[in-house]
Amino acid sequence: MKIDNLTETHCHIIPNIDDGANSVEMSLKMIETLENYGAKTIILTPHYYSDSISYTDFVKKRNDAFEVLKENYKGDIRLITAAEVYVSDYLLHNDNLDGIKIANGNYALLEHSFSDSFSSKTFERLENLYYDFSVVPVLAHIERYNSLMSDFSKIEELIDMGCMTQVNISSFADFPRHARKKILKLVDKGLVSLIGSDCHNMSGRAPVYEDGIKVILKHFGQSAVDEFMKNAEKITM
Repeated sequence: MKIDNLTETHCHIIPNIDDGANSVEMSLKMIETLENYGAKTIILTPHYYSDSISYTDFVKKRNDAFEVLKENYKGDIRLITAAEVYVSDYLLHNDNLDGIKIANGNYALLEHSFSDSFSSKTFERLENLYYDFSVVPVLAHIERYNSLMSDFSKIEELIDMGCMTQVNISSFADFPRHARKKILKLVDKGLVSLIGSDCHNMSGRAPVYEDGIKVILKHFGQSAVDEFMKNAEKITM
């Protein structure tokens, strides 16, 4: 399957930095798989746990690991360094956060504790990131937060704040039936901005798009896939 203008928005391909690719060889296989799907751009988003490593140390560690990947990758896909940022109070203690932003823009992929209730404190943190650091939140794998999936109004409020939302492509096909139905409702209501693989390896969490894309095509047609790709292009400009 080829996906026109595919941008991978969420992946753990940079080698030896988090729980993703554990070798350059695996990184290259993951990139090759995405290339076979038609990927033109890959946003590299290793985990940045802001409550356990300093911003400066993370950026250096990521950049060093990326240099190793660049030395070995000879293809034409555009590789963009970013991060999947765990939001904590420590994150807000930095002078700037430009190193976690995507493509020198203002968008940044953010995650929270899966038990997060998305209370007023969480909303305040996101507002502080926007007003103090010019970070436009891209909320990773929203389907994994019970508090959001049980109350779509919270997602609507987050979008009204200016946030974008991302759903893992595998969730469309692999989640339990009741959860898949909720994801489809999110798409139907226009509450999903982006899709991404959130790939970590070539086995249990490989960069597989086909099954999820087929579900989207069945229920919403090619126009929905095209819209996800347009949104992905927007955050990489």
